[in-house]
Amino acid sequence: MHIVTFERREGAALTGDGEPGPESMSTAALGFEALEGVRLGVRRIGALLPVGPLAGSVVDLNRALAVKLAAEDAGAPEAEADSLLPADTLRFLRQLPGSLQAARRTLEFVLSALERYDAPDLAAAGVVKPRRRVRLCAPVPRPGKIVGVSRNYPAHAKERGDDPSPTEPVLFLKAPTAVVGPEDEIRLPPATARVDFEGELAAVIGRPARRVPVEAALDCVAGYCVANDVTARDYQNERGQRFLGKSCDTFAPLGPALVTADEIPDPQDLGLRTKVSGEIFQSGRTKEMLFPIAEVIAFASQLMLLEPGDVLLTGTPAGVGAARVPPRWLRDGDVVEVEVERVGRLSNYVKADPRDD
Repeated sequence: MHIVTFERREGAALTGDGEPGPESMSTAALGFEALEGVRLGVRRIGALLPVGPLAGSVVDLNRALAVKLAAEDAGAPEAEADSLLPADTLRFLRQLPGSLQAARRTLEFVLSALERYDAPDLAAAGVVKPRRRVRLCAPVPRPGKIVGVSRNYPAHAKERGDDPSPTEPVLFLKAPTAVVGPEDEIRLPPATARVDFEGELAAVIGRPARRVPVEAALDCVAGYCVANDVTARDYQNERGQRFLGKSCDTFAPLGPALVTADEIPDPQDLGLRTKVSGEIFQSGRTKEMLFPIAEVIAFASQLMLLEPGDVLLTGTPAGVGAARVPPRWLRDGDVVEVEVERVGRLSNYVKADPRDD
């Protein structure tokens, strides 16, 4: 299942003064009492329709369940939907596996309804939205923490001068405030002149992990998404400010969707590629990792609690801009595309912030 966090960006009903308001639910269209509208700009959890003529459209999962319950004459359908399948991503992750089971049943309801002539009008109900009418956000807009693995690909460690390779995972933290989504800009701060890209596979934690063994570690993963561990190399290296160099605003793009773990049974055999303005810079496979994801989770959990919604950045292959001769730093107008096989493609424009006078 491909789970997304999204905002509605157009198509709301107009209020009496012509301003955007909540989407109205037509009683005639739905066949039951109107539900409360959803306002623009509110982040909600959804799923991408996998098949059919509307494939790629976004399903508002919470609202779809409310419609389903209302059609079944359930009392307080919205309250029950909020309880079973929260619209907030972090609440959804904290309620796994029950919330995921509800999401799957709800998506099945939507797919079935789209094939029936007598089903509720899901478009009028605000359940199914064309991709152009929503803005995708990071699958986990504000993780509790972001844990990264330093130089987890031997070829990258070598190009960065790390020889011999470490004997255990070397972890670092990245500020959650750095997270942006697949349609957001990477902003270049005036204070740094050496901003680099690092395409990565990200694992999202779905159940608390404390002192878990390696063989059980992947059971703690809710799913996977694509990440770009953007880094200010001058702060990371010359100034010794690793956390700051990793944590600038917009330096943690995530997306486009959270692909549930059942669809990625082996995260250690996925292709990964990074392009900058159309040129391929990184190309590798996750099987090249020095420390597989399960080992990293097990190692980190011996000393720290990993919680639902935490994000693990699993390392980047060789080919970063800092290793080029001359170095290839990100610049205004670049487009960075990170693609992970079976997970998706994450694209972000690069924009230089103006200097303060």
